[in-house]
Amino acid sequence: MKLKTIIIITLPIVAGVFIYLFSKSYLEKNAEPNDLSAFEFQTAEITMPDTYITKLSAYSDEYNIYTNNPYGYEIVLLNTLSLNEDIISVKSRFESDNLVIDVLYDNFAGTLDSNETYNNYGNKGIKENPEFEITDEYDENYHGINTHVTFYERTSSGLNDKNYYATIAFEKSKVEIVTVFIKSSQSIDINHIMPMFSFIDKNYEMKSNKVFKPVKKKFDTLTQQFYDKYFINNKSLNFGIFEPLFPAHDENLKILEEMFDYNFPVVLLYNRFELPYKQEQMNNAKKHNKVVEYTLYTMDKTDGKEKDITLDILAGKYDDYLNDLAIGFKEYNFPVLFRLNNEMNGGWVTYSAFHIGKDTDLYIDCWKYIYNKFKYHDVNNLIFVWNPNERDFPNYAYNHYLNYYPGDEYVDIVGLTAYNTGNYYEGETWRNFNEAYDHFYYEYESQFEHPFMITEFSCAEAGGDKPLWFDDMFNKIAEYDRIKLAVLWNGQDFDMTKPEKTISRNYRLDLDESVINSIRNGLKKYK
Repeated sequence: MKLKTIIIITLPIVAGVFIYLFSKSYLEKNAEPNDLSAFEFQTAEITMPDTYITKLSAYSDEYNIYTNNPYGYEIVLLNTLSLNEDIISVKSRFESDNLVIDVLYDNFAGTLDSNETYNNYGNKGIKENPEFEITDEYDENYHGINTHVTFYERTSSGLNDKNYYATIAFEKSKVEIVTVFIKSSQSIDINHIMPMFSFIDKNYEMKSNKVFKPVKKKFDTLTQQFYDKYFINNKSLNFGIFEPLFPAHDENLKILEEMFDYNFPVVLLYNRFELPYKQEQMNNAKKHNKVVEYTLYTMDKTDGKEKDITLDILAGKYDDYLNDLAIGFKEYNFPVLFRLNNEMNGGWVTYSAFHIGKDTDLYIDCWKYIYNKFKYHDVNNLIFVWNPNERDFPNYAYNHYLNYYPGDEYVDIVGLTAYNTGNYYEGETWRNFNEAYDHFYYEYESQFEHPFMITEFSCAEAGGDKPLWFDDMFNKIAEYDRIKLAVLWNGQDFDMTKPEKTISRNYRLDLDESVINSIRNGLKKYK
């Protein structure tokens, strides 16, 4: 029998799994019974184009249909909307000047969350914020799909951009939800905006997100020198420190530097809008040649209560404060690591989208607003540090840290934060350094080309051997070669549920001689 060659075309679906396309009838007609050895098999692999993994195509004169195979859904939307898949693993975005739609996928398998907690707890922040009002909320069956629908509005005065919202949570299974998040400049008609949604079989691996890259800035000379020395040309690692009294007072920092035999080039300082620019403290840091990691929270006090002021900032109500701050930084004429609203993906901070309408765009808009205020005043000594928490809480797609990324122009350094909190509180576990950082460092490494810094970190006492933790940290941290600066945190957390003052997490570095020795010996490696 004449040897025949069959080409088997393989299309990759997931690693090690292929679809084989060939004709069984061809084999039956050309092979002798039970003699498949008569054929020489060759394979040719064809890469599946990304446009097939997700696909946007015309549906009618007025609508497009979008297919997302990895997450298993199709949706019909107005064709006036442009598609953005920069963070496709998190959401697919469709937008125009007056309308934004995010389609987000959540899978709660293996977690404590469920579709019920997602719908109930997810709206808790909206209900507790007087600047938002839920106007309607109900369950319905949408062509055989269980859905939870919420309509709400932003009621605060001064902003009238896209202040109408709707979320439609489609239940794919008991642990899977696809949410359509809509915000609009006018009342929302779901059936007009989205006349069809359906689930399809899942297929293919999700394609990669866009990789974000910093835009080269025109810093002043001193700031450029600092940035180059510590972040661009730094082949090693430097350490900074948070000492609660510095830069208001010098004594404790001097003691720490002598204790550890190390000159910390960076110090950490916190501030809020209720307090003015800390000019005297900044000048004292400059006098000691310390670059300040200036952390600013968009929080103020109203009637004695702390309040997030994101919407008020965007409405221009804090322009005087920002103008004064810009002038203060400009006159300072020394480098500043400017960290705005860190850990924004944690529901414990008031500026998280969990509390502000599930709308991460408001965080980004506020970041850009402040950035542009400084730019208007020609402030060129600020290095902008964007710093999510290590984990998203709540762990829902709308609160994913990438939703908060302001854009390449607006971020100079990506900050990382993870503490070994110990196990004082129920649910907390003792973690070594790798356990604290592996789970997100390598993801960040593939997602960002920015320099990295650990903006604050330390080890508590409850649950393990603190000196040994620092020994291990100083040995392991060099493995993370994108981290150029790490700021040690010398402080304490307190258990506010106790009537008496009770330390819950003791992060102090200077109380135990064995801890002091571990840190001093570790820092020698990086001098």
